Amino acid sequence: MVNLVLVSHSPSLAAGVAELARAMTQQSPVKIALAAGTGDEQHPLGTNANQIHQAISSVYTDDGVIVLMDLGSAIMSAEMAIEFLPEHQRLRVRLCAAPMIEGAIAAAVQASLGGTLDQVAAEALGALASKAEQLSHLQPSMSPAESAPVTTGASEATLKIENKLGLHARPAALFVQTAARFKSDITIARVDNLARRANARSINAVASFGARQNEVLRVFAGGPDAEAALAALKSLVASKFGEDIEEAKPLPEVAPIKTALAGQLIGIAASSGYAIGPAAPIRFAEIQIERRSIDDPAAEWSRLQKALGAVRESTQKLRDNVARSANAYDAAIFDAHLMFLNDPELLDRARTMIFHEQVNAEWAWRAVIDVSVAAFEAIDDTYLRARAADVSDIGRQVLAQLTGQWVQATLSHPGILIAVDLAPSDTARLDRSKVLGICTERGGPTSHSAILARTLGIPAVVGLGPTIMNVADGTPLVIDGQTGEVWIAPADQVVAQYAARQKEWQLSRESARAASAAPAVTKDGHAIEVVANIGSTEDARVAIDNGAEGVGLLRTEFLFLDRHTAPSEEEQYDAYCTIAQVMGKRPVIVRTLDVGGDKPLAYLDLGREENPFLGQRAIRLCLNRPDLFKTQLRAILRASPGHNLKIMFPMIADVSEVRRARALLSEARVELNARHVSMAKSIEVGIMVEIPAAALLADAFAPVVDFFSIGTNDLTQYTMAAERGNRSVAYLQDALHPAVLRQIQQTVKAAEAAGKWVGVCGELGGDPLAVPILIGLGVRELSMAPVSVPKAKEIIRSIKLSEAKALAKRALTLETAEAVRQLARERMP
Repeated sequence: MVNLVLVSHSPSLAAGVAELARAMTQQSPVKIALAAGTGDEQHPLGTNANQIHQAISSVYTDDGVIVLMDLGSAIMSAEMAIEFLPEHQRLRVRLCAAPMIEGAIAAAVQASLGGTLDQVAAEALGALASKAEQLSHLQPSMSPAESAPVTTGASEATLKIENKLGLHARPAALFVQTAARFKSDITIARVDNLARRANARSINAVASFGARQNEVLRVFAGGPDAEAALAALKSLVASKFGEDIEEAKPLPEVAPIKTALAGQLIGIAASSGYAIGPAAPIRFAEIQIERRSIDDPAAEWSRLQKALGAVRESTQKLRDNVARSANAYDAAIFDAHLMFLNDPELLDRARTMIFHEQVNAEWAWRAVIDVSVAAFEAIDDTYLRARAADVSDIGRQVLAQLTGQWVQATLSHPGILIAVDLAPSDTARLDRSKVLGICTERGGPTSHSAILARTLGIPAVVGLGPTIMNVADGTPLVIDGQTGEVWIAPADQVVAQYAARQKEWQLSRESARAASAAPAVTKDGHAIEVVANIGSTEDARVAIDNGAEGVGLLRTEFLFLDRHTAPSEEEQYDAYCTIAQVMGKRPVIVRTLDVGGDKPLAYLDLGREENPFLGQRAIRLCLNRPDLFKTQLRAILRASPGHNLKIMFPMIADVSEVRRARALLSEARVELNARHVSMAKSIEVGIMVEIPAAALLADAFAPVVDFFSIGTNDLTQYTMAAERGNRSVAYLQDALHPAVLRQIQQTVKAAEAAGKWVGVCGELGGDPLAVPILIGLGVRELSMAPVSVPKAKEIIRSIKLSEAKALAKRALTLETAEAVRQLARERMP
């Protein structure tokens, strides 16, 4: 069989292309070797002839090897590498001029079918033909909602959009993800204009389509799984995209227009609360670009791909941060941003401009973004029209990556931030210790920035007009997030009045937090411990503010990531002590280092693994690196006196791993005793159940652990063989699937038989629909994002344990996650 070698300046690019090619040939023995980067940490981008030679040798067969390269020196390095090969091998190695991404996919598929070296090379070289033909008629100025071809001979379905805000960014993303699961061509149209269709696989097309509540759409699907696709989309729309449970938050009422007094501006109240402080104006410089003619479109396209990749990575991190500090619902704003970055129509139009008009990446990208923004701004619906800011935000971030002209919303001193407008990414990145409030010239209450401001608890007034930008830095301000009033250099009487209102408002919030601090007890008197997942000292404080009774998962990776050396014992000890002091006597479960897979460490050479999620990660890495592991264990033990720390080992698959980890913990204790260091006399030790083997053997684990904590994210991934983050299998990533619930039940039964307890620390623990089912299964501790704690406690107080058990029993008999969710919706108190 012909095998492949991918040569690239960028290791991440080569890995991404290889992942894509393997996904197209999942059960094929085609081997794909990578030769990417220089191996030099200071100057990582480049190619290495010796590395290429080794890659070719590792996959060489007499059937031949195809070598695909990205650009420039990659070709020269590959030619040099071939010179190192024996004569008979040189004749069977082909340097292919095909584009790397399309060529790799085409070559991998042809090779998997048993094609000869010539056939595989020819298929790779022709990889762009179909795309070029398909795109030849497209013009960059086309609106995204007009570019979908009519699907002939298609099946049809009529859908009524019933969720409150229509197909805004989050439901649009779910719609596109669902459509992408199927092979059929899928388009949507309004029933009164069937000629104008939108590509259901394009987030830009679906979101800018502007479908509002109670609109009726026609969906067309043509292909081998058309009926299944229509059924899935019907089910999604019927569920109101999940917004009937955590309904889209009501928009703040816009105060009636009134005349401003002297020294006062009146805008739109976007986020409730009061703020008193100095003005802190910021201005974002417009990113300057020029149209340039280019000679190498492939290199320019590669530049754009690299910039897109960087923004995808930063957006994913931002989404995760918002999910931790705010909630998963609002974090989904950035799921839509990720979909925009991967939108096939946006990317195809940009590529068409670069290759057909031979213009620079910046110019092409801004052109297609401008068209998309204009399409959203033309929508009648206010909420959907506000999504133009999201597209503009994504466009600006990519341009910043391409040009290096980057400006962030940072304040030099605490105050009330003033800006022309704020993008969602700017708002999410604000330093809340410095931003007392927000005033903007533009914007409305439906913008995602306003939504995030409300979630983050920052008082905000928007739409104040250009006068607000004339306010000098340091000018005293008072803002009223309830009425939209802003006082500039207010009189002492006004300041005193608002200081009293602010104090009353803060007391009201503290009263609400106090209610959330009360225990979570079911109607029939059964207490459930509700704790938080945290990853920093700030998270610990937010957890207490939201009523968390402790920490069910302290992610210690924050100490190890984004650095060039491992943290010392002293550094870790200080961090654990600080968090323990914040939590007082509350329980804190410290998860030992969980890296590898999607969280590699720059200073640990883990070697190349075909599937790092199934390789050396978490406890496996720690057991193989006892020096690293015992340093962490000593730090935890040192922080234990006077606190309620517990230790949890992740990614456990075999009982022997627990015994080895406990032995190293004992060694760490002996070493500290020799240093005369004080420690708690005993510390509970538990394991995460995130591999099916741990659930199936829970009865064998029970005698050697003190508790179990179920990591539903990974347990679902490994149970359903569906990689987290892979949108093509997103429908299999629901932790309420009966296959996952049955493993939770099995773990609980084994634990109870041994007198041990079970908690859940995955995202499922904070899912309002899941809370009653988990309680009914016998879970006694739920750990979640801090902001999810009050809602979870409210649900627990509204049900009886007997009712929860009946619900869980019924859920275990169902066949799909969607059926379980529907059952939970029907029984929701």
